[in-house]
Amino acid sequence: MPAVSKRDGMQGLAVFISNIRNCKSKEAEIKRINKELANIHSKFKGDKALDGYSKKNYVCKLLFIFLLGHNINFGHMEAVNLLSYNKYTEKQIGYLFISVLVNSNSELIQLINNAIKNNLASRNPTFMCLALHCIANVGSREMGEAFATDIPHILVAG
Repeated sequence: MPAVSKRDGMQGLAVFISNIRNCKSKEAEIKRINKELANIHSKFKGDKALDGYSKKNYVCKLLFIFLLGHNINFGHMEAVNLLSYNKYTEKQIGYLFISVLVNSNSELIQLINNAIKNNLASRNPTFMCLALHCIANVGSREMGEAFATDIPHILVAG
């Protein structure tokens, strides 16, 4: 295992990536991924509420697993929930997950649109940029219709 200090942030993610890289075979990698997916699923479905850091860490692991070519069929709602957090890194990971994994036909689009509207209305330029970036990346018809009046107003208002 790598030497990762707590101040490096996302220690669990770094260890997980290291474990995957150290797998000697595809079967060992799949076994490790399935073990982690089961752990993440149990954490998301558990009785204990997760803090923002933990939720962000698990959503990052899901994103990494997806980028390795594996299907992800849960965790989407947790990523949407990250959009409502006030911490930049949590919001950023939520938007990244949504931009990569959520398709324009998802039943979560309405929830995502509501979260984006809240971030655009926050007048926090950083949060507004994250929201605009997500709109540009997802680019669904629903988002286009939902933000057709908001985006020009933001651009003109500066």
